[in-house]
Amino acid sequence: MLIKQLFKHWTYQVFAPGMLLRRKYEAFKSLLANDAIALELIADLEELFYGKTLADRQRAIWLASRLSSAVKTMSGQLVEMNPTRYMDLPEYFRKIDFYVRMALELEQPEVGPPYILSLEDAASFPHLSGGKASNLGRALNEGNVPVPPGFVVTANAFNYFIDFNGLSKDIEKRLRRIVIGDRDVLAQLTGEMQELILSAEVPEEIARSIRFAVSEIISGDDLIAVRSSALAEDGEISFAGQYASELNVPPNDVLEAYKRVLAGKYCPRAVAYRISNGLSDRDTAMAVLILPMVDAENAGVIYSRDPDCLSSDDRMGIYGVHGLGHELVDGSVSPTRAVLSREETPRLSENCIPDENGLPDEETLVELGRLAMRLERAFGCPQDIEWAEDVTGELYILQARPLQQERDETTEEHSPIVATRLAEGLERASRGVGCGEVYFAPTGEEIAHIPNGAVVVTPTLKPALLTFIGKMSGVIASAGSRASHFASVARETGVPVLVGVLPSFLEAGQVVTVDGTTGTIYDGCVEALLTRSREGGVISERVIKQYSKVAPLAVKLNLTDPQDESFTPEGCRSLHDVVRFCHEKAMGEMFSMVDKRGRGMYAARRLKTNLPLVMYILDLGDGLFSSAASEKLVSPQDIKSRPMWGLWYGLSDPRVKWLKTLTHMDWEEFDRVSAGIFSFDSKLLASYCLVSEDYLHLMIRFGYHFSVVDSVCGADAGANYINFRFKGGGAGFDNRLLRLEFIRRVLDHYGFDTKTRGDMLDAACSRLEENEIRRLLVRLGYLLATTRLMDMRMDSGEQVEAEVKWFIDNAEKRDENASE
Repeated sequence: MLIKQLFKHWTYQVFAPGMLLRRKYEAFKSLLANDAIALELIADLEELFYGKTLADRQRAIWLASRLSSAVKTMSGQLVEMNPTRYMDLPEYFRKIDFYVRMALELEQPEVGPPYILSLEDAASFPHLSGGKASNLGRALNEGNVPVPPGFVVTANAFNYFIDFNGLSKDIEKRLRRIVIGDRDVLAQLTGEMQELILSAEVPEEIARSIRFAVSEIISGDDLIAVRSSALAEDGEISFAGQYASELNVPPNDVLEAYKRVLAGKYCPRAVAYRISNGLSDRDTAMAVLILPMVDAENAGVIYSRDPDCLSSDDRMGIYGVHGLGHELVDGSVSPTRAVLSREETPRLSENCIPDENGLPDEETLVELGRLAMRLERAFGCPQDIEWAEDVTGELYILQARPLQQERDETTEEHSPIVATRLAEGLERASRGVGCGEVYFAPTGEEIAHIPNGAVVVTPTLKPALLTFIGKMSGVIASAGSRASHFASVARETGVPVLVGVLPSFLEAGQVVTVDGTTGTIYDGCVEALLTRSREGGVISERVIKQYSKVAPLAVKLNLTDPQDESFTPEGCRSLHDVVRFCHEKAMGEMFSMVDKRGRGMYAARRLKTNLPLVMYILDLGDGLFSSAASEKLVSPQDIKSRPMWGLWYGLSDPRVKWLKTLTHMDWEEFDRVSAGIFSFDSKLLASYCLVSEDYLHLMIRFGYHFSVVDSVCGADAGANYINFRFKGGGAGFDNRLLRLEFIRRVLDHYGFDTKTRGDMLDAACSRLEENEIRRLLVRLGYLLATTRLMDMRMDSGEQVEAEVKWFIDNAEKRDENASE
């Protein structure tokens, strides 16, 4: 393929240089279009890789795939522009692209058996049974605590369910569109994914196994609980309250309940939470735990080391409600609380005697304490444990997970806080410090309008608030407790949460500080407290870590200096490097597209103008109006090219006086080779111009100096640029440098990046709106017209200063006249 491309290039170069110019221009246009696409994609990926935007990993894979396609096109088009110079670039691109794909690649999910595991076996296979079921199995095996009989429908069963129903592509298409913060899109796409699950069929192999296993753990028509046990759940990241659990399910409805729990994997708050913790969809495949329902008299949570009861010898905290415990963990009720010592035989605190509503008797509380300490020893860390006492007095452990630890600031010494206390002594459901404007959280759909940085005031700690926890600086609730799912997630993210009787004079928009360490609300923003704020950044660190391998390969820019010897195809270390290399070299190719002898310009037509200037124009496509298609001579009115029209407008400024007897061409070349052989309008001595609707390449010759202007001026600001070169002159070297200094200072004033070397100046600007590029081209045309013979009269730096001021004032006066 490359040999064929090289042969075609050489053939055009020898026999059809004009066609080569057109092909080069078309390749350049395509390269620029893909450059704009690539830079947008790189920006999007940087937002993901560095934690500025939270989105599913499928979005990163999708964006990287599109970036790969754009960069592949760019490298191919640069080779098209000059095959001999860049023939090895595609090979370097393919190597980098391979490493990018490897770094983003996700393991293929296992879809084979086992689909069912007993609770005892679940402990040994957490990658199949998920966190909740595995922990409960360990509690049974290692902690020797009372656990209901049960079984697990494995994560492999979920993967098989997805594969059997052909849902993978449909789910991936939706995941890649999710960006956390776009609430409407999140709700729409998660709803669609849940519907895909609910409409699907449970494979018969799995359905049959579930029905048989249910019959083994219950008698007759006893009810069952169908609970989530996703991979990564109830581990370092709790997922508290994120997923669905189905209670009081009749055995005949178990398959529909199973599907509802699977669908819960894609509820908005669960997806947002997973993404915020840097986990992919495959990291959280959904296993399902099925247990018989406990006919609960009382139920609740016990913390084997309660962060809200810390003292010199520590305490356990037991929280309970009458009946099932779901109202406790969803934050809708405030529980009864008891405190136990952390001894071999725990003692009930004298200051915290339970009443009869929601807690068992003292003997059962002490037994709960023993079980909690046993589980802490078995798991090696403090535990957050769900318990239930049935109507016969039997005690059951329903869930155990690592307790989310908080930094204890109560022992740290600080200066006294000088601020107005609005309330104090509130229950500390989550520590930390936050300041913001009070926002009274409504219910229903309006809950989505919580503003960024708000201190949310809410009647209860409902799980629905979790979707927007990233926006909250703090939370104040009338009811709820640290035993709620919301409080658990708040502790992970460092958002302070206080619970208790609220001050009646809190007003919407009022700025307050919530101190989750002392249970105090202060008026205004207390800077001294904010400096002690939560350590924070945990979520962002997890997000960033998942992309740590791919970011250097995809978006890091190493090639920053085009003059450096490493600015080569083999110097490219990332896709961003390839983009930079292609863009820079393509500009260079266009800048030197035609040599001084005008090779390839034989089909060009002469520009008819009153200026004493010999110029030929080659239309690359839509650079001239169609009315001039058959004309041998074209006039400025025939020019359609936007950049050429802007430049010509400045070049032909009526304030500039041209000597009609002095034809501007390449006098140096004329002196060297003419001897009367060449006429003044020869293409070999003339200026030339290549144009399309939005492109200009002009080499203009003024006596003993020449200038090159290369520009794109169109609707896409990302593709727009002006490259300019000025060189030579007929005066002495010092005089030429003075003129060059004048040009440099004028261009610097208009925002160009300039660089001089000897008597040559290069200037560039890029990525500006169309009107701004056109305005600068007008300025550049006017500059070219006024500096034609300036080197002949320049003799001092003071003169340069005066000329710069004169030029800028004159140019701006014309703008004022035009606007009038």
